[in-house]
Amino acid sequence: MALEDHPTDPDKWVYKPTTSYTFITTPEQSEWVCYLWGNRPNLTGIVWRPNKGQEPNWFVRWMMRICFDCLWIKEKK
Repeated sequence: MALEDHPTDPDKWVYKPTTSYTFITTPEQSEWVCYLWGNRPNLTGIVWRPNKGQEPNWFVRWMMRICFDCLWIKEKK
């Protein structure tokens, strides 16, 4: 790039933040909690909480229990 192609106006080199803000909203979490691969409540391990309305049905929870030793618990709020 040639030197004459660089802007000489200092306003083009200064960062000017915009006044509009973007907020990220997290989806509501389900009351179902899955303790994965042999983990149980009050132990350290992997815990997964799906989004509300995206919980697996009873058959999927049962198969996860049989095949992968995952424990699904519905917490009371």
